[in-house]
Amino acid sequence: MALVSKVSVVPGLKGWLLIEFDDQTRKFTNINPIMKGVLENLKDQTFFEKVFVDKELQTVSWPGELELDPDNLYQNGVDVVHVKNLINAVKDNSDFSDFIEREIV
Repeated sequence: MALVSKVSVVPGLKGWLLIEFDDQTRKFTNINPIMKGVLENLKDQTFFEKVFVDKELQTVSWPGELELDPDNLYQNGVDVVHVKNLINAVKDNSDFSDFIEREIV
C-alpha cells in the first residue's frame, strides 16, 4: 500500500500535484479527471492550493475531509524520472515538436 509523505501543487498546471510517497517515489498526478461530485470544489484554484498530507491517513487531503486514495494516486501518477527524461530528450528538438503536432495533437 502506497502512503503519501509530501504533496505540492505544480505551478502553472491547473489540477496537477507533485506527490512524494513513503518509498521516496515522486510522481506528477493529474487530479482534473476526478474533479466531479464531492470533489467539484477542487476546480477552485484557491481551494485546490489548500492541499495537505493528512498525517493520520497518510494521503492527499483538503479541508472538509476530502481525501484521495493513495494507491490510486500512485498508480495513476507519472514518475518524475520519466518526465525529466522526456524533457531532456525534447529540449530544442524541432523534429519532436513537428511529430507531436502531426501525430498527437
